[in-house]
Amino acid sequence: LKSLWLCSQFGPPNGKDRCLGKMLQVYKNEAITHVSRQAVGIRLMELDWYTRNYDTMAAQAAMFAGFAFEQITEPVPQNTNIWLEVVYVCLTAACLGFNLCVCMSCTAACIFGKGLALRGPHGLDSVHVAVENMQKEQLFVFTQFLLGVLGYLLSHVVEMWIFFRPRIAITITIPLLIFFLAIIYYVITLLDQLVLTETKTISGRIRAWQPYERLQDLDDQVYQPIAASSNRDQLYQNGRMVSSTYK
Repeated sequence: LKSLWLCSQFGPPNGKDRCLGKMLQVYKNEAITHVSRQAVGIRLMELDWYTRNYDTMAAQAAMFAGFAFEQITEPVPQNTNIWLEVVYVCLTAACLGFNLCVCMSCTAACIFGKGLALRGPHGLDSVHVAVENMQKEQLFVFTQFLLGVLGYLLSHVVEMWIFFRPRIAITITIPLLIFFLAIIYYVITLLDQLVLTETKTISGRIRAWQPYERLQDLDDQVYQPIAASSNRDQLYQNGRMVSSTYK
């Protein structure tokens, strides 16, 4: 851009062809950058969708983890059957553990996944890596969330037999088990109807633009900081060489 300004103000230093070459180079770089930005915009739609999914699971898992922590800190009666107590504590601990894993996984995916897409060193390839890894981890994190919810519900079934008489425990256990089976049925039905397999999934990655995905940061390529320099005034070696040609 500076060379174009100099050509327009003072005329071409070595003829008209040099200015035209500079202009064509700028327009070509602008066209390639426009194509790359369009590809990034498509992938960012997927990235935002995965981020919202992780945020939703993290919020729900944090709520269940709080319930499980309050439940596991509550002491059981002294005369409780040892097997009921062991099953109750194990289910509650599993619920707490699964939901905490979901919270940590979602937090790490949202922070570092978007960070890789935004500041990755390989341009659009970094965005692809971030989106594809968030896609791979989503089903695993959802499975942990589902196991945490089912463990929480089963722990309450066992809790009824610890704190209440058998007649009351049976009365509460029957609807809880019905809801437990209903949750499993509806989750399996929804997964079968809505979840796409990898062969049927449409990706936002455009194969025709793949050669332009290897573009590096132009600013980083031109202005590379000097790592081991004792002279603080010499900040950018390449940048200083370029600017000195127009002095």
